[in-house]
Amino acid sequence: MASVLEVGFDASGAADAGARGRVVCIVDVIDAATSAEAALATGAVAVLGASPAGAAVPVAVDPAAVGSHAAVLAREARSGVVVVAEPRVDPNGRQPASARPVLEAIGETKTNVELAANQGAELPALARLAGQVVVVVSATGGTAYDAALRAGAPGVCFATTARVEGRSGWEVARLGAERAAALALEQRAGLSIVAASANSTDDCLAAFELARILLERGHLRA
Repeated sequence: MASVLEVGFDASGAADAGARGRVVCIVDVIDAATSAEAALATGAVAVLGASPAGAAVPVAVDPAAVGSHAAVLAREARSGVVVVAEPRVDPNGRQPASARPVLEAIGETKTNVELAANQGAELPALARLAGQVVVVVSATGGTAYDAALRAGAPGVCFATTARVEGRSGWEVARLGAERAAALALEQRAGLSIVAASANSTDDCLAAFELARILLERGHLRA
C-alpha cells in the first residue's frame, strides 16, 4: 500500500510529523545522520538520536527516554550502547554534560555503555560499533529525531547523502531512501523526510534528493 510523502524542516517539523502519526526520516548531513550511516555500515543493530541536555528547542524532547529505549534494544540484542556525543570527555575524564540525560538513563538499567566522539564517516575508527546500539546526541539531527519520537512518530530513522567508508554518496542516499520507505510501509504510515536544519543547504538539498529518489523508484506517491 502506497504512503504519502512530504518534506519538512527542523525539530518543529519533525515533531509535527510525528504528532500526525507519520514515520520521520531525519536528514542531517554534516552531523548525526552521517554518523548514523557510518554506524549502520559497520554493523550497528540500531541507531537512535537524542537531544543534548538543555537544548533550546520550541518542541518537547526527552533524551532520557531515548536512553531508556536504547537500553531496551541493547538488552534484546544482548549487546551494549555506544553514545556518540561532543566532546567525548573533558581533560579530567568527566563525561560530556550534553549526553548526561542519555547516559544516566542507560546507567540505571546497568547496560554496558561506551562513549565516542561524533566524527561522522570517521566514527567506526573510534569505537566498536558492530552489534551495538548507537545513540547520537546532537543539537540538530539528534534533537529532530528526539522530537519526532517524543511527539509519537511510529518510526524514526536517519538518512544522508554523504559518503562513508566503502560506499559512495549515491549508494548511501539510495540505501537511506529505501530504509525510510521500508519503515513507512512496515508501519503503514505516511513518510516525512525532515531536513534537520532549514538553515543548512546540505540538509535541505539532501532531503529533496531523497524524496526524488523515492518518487523515481515508485516507492511512494506524492
